[in-house]
Amino acid sequence: VRHDLNTQYTQVKQLYRGNSNFGQLQVVETRSGSLRFYVNDYLIQNTYIPKTGQSGSLFTYALHGLARIHVESLRSVLCIGLGVGIVPSQLAGEGVRVDVVEINPAVVPVAEKFFGLDVSRLNLAFGDGRQFLNRCTNRYDAVLLDAFLGDSSPAHLMTREAFAAMRAVMTPDGVLVINCFGSTERGRDFFLASLAKTLRAAFGHVELHAADNGNAFFVASATPLRAFRTIDPQTIHPMVRDDVMAVLARTREPDPLHGRVLTDDFNPVEFHDAANRERLRRNLAKSMQEL
Repeated sequence: VRHDLNTQYTQVKQLYRGNSNFGQLQVVETRSGSLRFYVNDYLIQNTYIPKTGQSGSLFTYALHGLARIHVESLRSVLCIGLGVGIVPSQLAGEGVRVDVVEINPAVVPVAEKFFGLDVSRLNLAFGDGRQFLNRCTNRYDAVLLDAFLGDSSPAHLMTREAFAAMRAVMTPDGVLVINCFGSTERGRDFFLASLAKTLRAAFGHVELHAADNGNAFFVASATPLRAFRTIDPQTIHPMVRDDVMAVLARTREPDPLHGRVLTDDFNPVEFHDAANRERLRRNLAKSMQEL
């Protein structure tokens, strides 16, 4: 692990840099100390407001909010992917039992030191999400799938068989919430259209909430989806409040003629979605360069 803090950034200062088995990890912060960034291989993965302990990223509020909206009584949650732990920590603080499976142990001390993570409040396991699901005996009111390798979600977690394994560890009315990136634009919508079809094959009931920046969120359940509550806008940081509320309020329907059911035997999303992923990586890299 390296802690070389020499940088060429102009807008931010680097607080940490280290290598891991899943790429380089960095923490950078604005010169004023008002905003902190978690970066993996020069791609911004999350933002954090040290003063309030809140996220500055839309996806954290959407993951938490969609689970809260669609689960009547949220007592237990499985998070596939820790990130820097903002969503799991928030849920644990609300009295939810939170199990987390994370593939990269190196992120934990970074999250503890720079992003307020208290691991003692979570049941944390290290390993691959599919392997964890195969041996899991607990049952969850919600599963939050927030696993990324750089700019894309691992393909083996996005198949009919993977979703069936997630459904198997959920309560009868349980809800799966997925954070991913994709386009709803005609001709570029293979990934989201395929995810919608695959989730319907595994669960039956699916909603898609998509932001203009490419961030997309699926909600899936074996029972009809219901809205049990609304989200208080005041709980969302002002820098993303309007965007979050807009995403939560609007659903989109992928073209049913596009995409295909993804399986372990045939999952061609990396081929069909390559142009979208290249564009996303370029935009994320550009954001990093601007710091």
